[in-house]
Amino acid sequence: MPVRDVAARVLLLAVATAFLAACGGGARRDLPARVEERGPVQPPTQRGSDTQIAAYTPPAAPRIMRAEPNRAVAVLMRRAEDQRRAGELDDATVSIERALRIAPDDAVLWQRLAEVRADQQRHALVVQLAAKSNALADPADRTLRRRNWLLIAQARRALGDSRGARDAEDRAASLR
Repeated sequence: MPVRDVAARVLLLAVATAFLAACGGGARRDLPARVEERGPVQPPTQRGSDTQIAAYTPPAAPRIMRAEPNRAVAVLMRRAEDQRRAGELDDATVSIERALRIAPDDAVLWQRLAEVRADQQRHALVVQLAAKSNALADPADRTLRRRNWLLIAQARRALGDSRGARDAEDRAASLR
């Protein structure tokens, strides 16, 4: 083996050893944590029997506010509503489904899709979509849930399920 190769290997070995020694870190010499001294601690004072505890008053019920929709979702919703008014129900469906790809947990979008499907007389699908909207809706959003139950009642009646329609109407009435 030529001297040049041996020298290169020795140099490489020396560099690797120095690197590993630096990475391994020798003994660390950390200083102990600094301790602050404070004055003596006073024990808590005993209170007499004159302590009064106020009755609990629950906070006011919060007002239901839906989050502002994503700008793209808002544009798609407006487009879908315009298409629905113009009678272009298939196009309205596509717009709402695009919005659902952006915001799949938006209960209002599912409810709007159920309304368009009701216009298309796809009643079995209306029941599923309105139920999905109810599952995602805030329990305190009684208006949205009521509208969903009314859609379900309408769809069940169209499917010939009068008992299911009455049950859905009762659920809607309980949300007034």
